[in-house]
Amino acid sequence: MGQLIPEERILEVQQANDIVDIISEYLPLRKSGSGYKALCPFHDEKTPSFLVSPAKQIYHCFGCHKGGNVFTFVMAFEKVNFIEAVKILAEKSGIRLITNPTPQEDYDEKKRATYLKINHWATDYFHKKLSGSNEGEVARAYLAKRGFKQGTIDRFLLGYAPEGWDNLLKASRQDKIKESHLAELGLILPRKEREGYYDRFRNRLMFPIFNSRDRVVGFGGRALDETEPVYLNSPESAIFSKGKTLYGLNFAKESADKKGLLCIVEGYTDVMMAHQAGLEWVVATLGTALTEHHIKLLRRFVNKVVLVYDADIAGEKASARTLDMFLTEELDLNIAELPKGLDPYDCIVQKGANVFARAIDQAKDLFSYRMASIRNKYDLNNLDEKAKAIDEVLEMLSLIPNIVKRNLLIKRLAEETQTKENVLRLRLAEREKQKKFAYDPPPKETAVRKTNSAGVMALRNIIEMMIVNNDTINKIRKNLVSEDFSSPPYGRIITEIFRLYEKYDKVSLDTLLSVLSDDPACVNEVIEVTERNIISDKEVCREHLDELIEFFSKQRRQAKEAPLLKKELKESMGKGDGESFRSAQKKYLELRKSLLHKVRSK
Repeated sequence: MGQLIPEERILEVQQANDIVDIISEYLPLRKSGSGYKALCPFHDEKTPSFLVSPAKQIYHCFGCHKGGNVFTFVMAFEKVNFIEAVKILAEKSGIRLITNPTPQEDYDEKKRATYLKINHWATDYFHKKLSGSNEGEVARAYLAKRGFKQGTIDRFLLGYAPEGWDNLLKASRQDKIKESHLAELGLILPRKEREGYYDRFRNRLMFPIFNSRDRVVGFGGRALDETEPVYLNSPESAIFSKGKTLYGLNFAKESADKKGLLCIVEGYTDVMMAHQAGLEWVVATLGTALTEHHIKLLRRFVNKVVLVYDADIAGEKASARTLDMFLTEELDLNIAELPKGLDPYDCIVQKGANVFARAIDQAKDLFSYRMASIRNKYDLNNLDEKAKAIDEVLEMLSLIPNIVKRNLLIKRLAEETQTKENVLRLRLAEREKQKKFAYDPPPKETAVRKTNSAGVMALRNIIEMMIVNNDTINKIRKNLVSEDFSSPPYGRIITEIFRLYEKYDKVSLDTLLSVLSDDPACVNEVIEVTERNIISDKEVCREHLDELIEFFSKQRRQAKEAPLLKKELKESMGKGDGESFRSAQKKYLELRKSLLHKVRSK
């Protein structure tokens, strides 16, 4: 199954998390008959077509046809893989996934859990200092001056670290939090001249930094006096890495899914003001350049990213290395330039959210942005400089894995530089040969197995039958061979049903979906099959089972007899024996026709 987590533990997690309870944490569910309804979170709709069945422990949307169990829902909504979804649900239900952890694994797991709890405690401490103490007046005045509303302050859980050397430290002692843990998280620092610690953040507006799952993993602090640096972040720790975290992603991911993009800015207040203005698909880096980890994280949530820069410094910020990383990851990148001299916060406050949104809508695609940069860098009327410019763009195009997209951009380059396409292709091939970078070969032709519609329907009926009536599984196992169900996704589904029945003496829909959750194609097929209710009771199973077994038996006979009949047809044609040819042809057609009877259809 390719899973690092024991199957028994996965099933335990699935059984501990009722699908109605979990989905209701994400969506408002309304009772409808024996189940629940909601507007589908995976496509735009005005009438609810998203149904949740507590009896079957599945969900299904009749609009976009997405469905599955509690694991597949978390995977789809949180944009995580199967293992991560299991971990999320295990954490919700308090189940430990590692049954026999090594001492190091046990220590690491407990340490991460402890650090998250401490950060939650610190967030609460700072937030109370901001909102409920006289000390926080300086921070409240700063936020009011910057135009932030109380709803925004509460949503982002902003806080205040008061003046003084040991306020946080004293509060932690009252709550019996270990100093060593606070030090490892960077909330306190060791004194240089004597023993003990002091607070890292003092007289600073505090920005909790969340991961994509709403857990506080670190903090950013803005000085409210002349202290340097103006912005100070938590150091790297077991739960925090600046190069893997994007500020505001936890708040932006749902809007980003609907908008179809994420917008990258640079500051905490840029993000907060954008969200306050209703532009909730904006996130920020944490004072670092974009990394490969950032880009892989972005790909989990969207296919399109817009980088936003002040027009004065766009060329400096959008480095070639950053742009190239987007190309190799096949993430659609656009560059937006704001009015001269304005950062995102200033643009929204001074010009309005509409101006910022318009800049996003008018963002240049990567090729257009690079060509504009090239024109500023080179004189395209000069032959030598034009050749250098073309080479620079070809270097960029060589990084694009998608051949179709690469070829389309070569056509655009030909138009932009008034150069023949075949010359550009030759130059690209020449450059790639020089650096021993093989040009993407055309995809190899692979034999596509033609789908026998009757065979597919038979396999779907077999799957439905085994789920409805487990008593049929043994008979099916004895009479079917692996060749009967080798085509995907049916091979995986049927193999798992056999395996689960052998291991547990029963197979339920929710258990089957749990072990298939890492394969969306399998999950969707099982959901569709069980939603048909064609084989609705055990009596129908008994009537239909022998027909299905006979169908697969005939199918195997055809596979053996068809080549012989084809050979007979060919030989009779060669001999010119019309009667033998007609006889062989009749046998062949009857053999194929016989496979199509008695297979129930939808």
